[in-house]
Amino acid sequence: MGQNVVYCIAFLCFGVWSFFWGFKRLRRKRLIENIPTSTIRGLALGLVELIGRAKKENPLKSPFTGVDCVLYRYTVERYEQRGKSGKWVLVAKGDSFYSPFGLDDGSGNMLVFPKDAELILPVDYEFTSGWFKSIPLNLIDFMESHGIYYRGFLGSYTMRFKEWYITEGQNVYVLGTANKSGDFLEHHKETLLERLSELKKDAVFMKETDTNKDGNISQEEWTAAVSRVEQEMLQKELEDGQNNNIGDVIISKVDKEKVFIISKHSQKELTSKLGFQAVAGIFGGGILALLMLYIVFSSFWGN
Repeated sequence: MGQNVVYCIAFLCFGVWSFFWGFKRLRRKRLIENIPTSTIRGLALGLVELIGRAKKENPLKSPFTGVDCVLYRYTVERYEQRGKSGKWVLVAKGDSFYSPFGLDDGSGNMLVFPKDAELILPVDYEFTSGWFKSIPLNLIDFMESHGIYYRGFLGSYTMRFKEWYITEGQNVYVLGTANKSGDFLEHHKETLLERLSELKKDAVFMKETDTNKDGNISQEEWTAAVSRVEQEMLQKELEDGQNNNIGDVIISKVDKEKVFIISKHSQKELTSKLGFQAVAGIFGGGILALLMLYIVFSSFWGN
């Protein structure tokens, strides 16, 4: 009975979390419904909603499928068996959030800097290996180049790969903060140092940085990692003004605003998706929490 109570408490905590998460999604839905869509030509500083076509500012390819894109994100998971149960464990992740992309709504062009954005995108590519599904060579090359272990004593692990991306010309919904590029550049310099400090604490990143897998990160390996981060952030390009499309305003996230959304969904699809999540979280989480609370109290009263 003790173990059952532990499970009930765990589900109770999950239900409470889902309940409050549902209200967060509801507030996000109402914000999207209430904020008017701006045009780039008539843009004002502050929180804005824009809809336009994505434009490539820097050459990017999605890491798994090699698709030309303006933004990507990926995850690699490994299924680990623990006793009678198992779970998916994240072993690698990455994105192009430090590389800005352009947005054209017909009235003008501007840059979107996706760092810290909440991506609401459908999965563009997903592959799960299995007994009769061997891992494709492109994914094996990716794992080997990133030092990801995928073989055990009994053969290859069960692996799951997911990739999201936005390609040039696709319609994009952006809800973020329009701020002056001069302020952005100053903030950009500071975030480079913050980013490097954060990455030193990121076990997944540090594991990827140790390319020779000797358990130690050499000066050469760290220098190469820092170079990749600097390249992603495009610090030098932005400081030297090499990108002529930067202009005076850029869309990004600032500390005082808690919302920054980038999505391929239309506004209607986005609010519908958030509405469903809100209902599922509030009612589903609430019912689950109350049910688990009843079971926990009943087990104690029964004794």
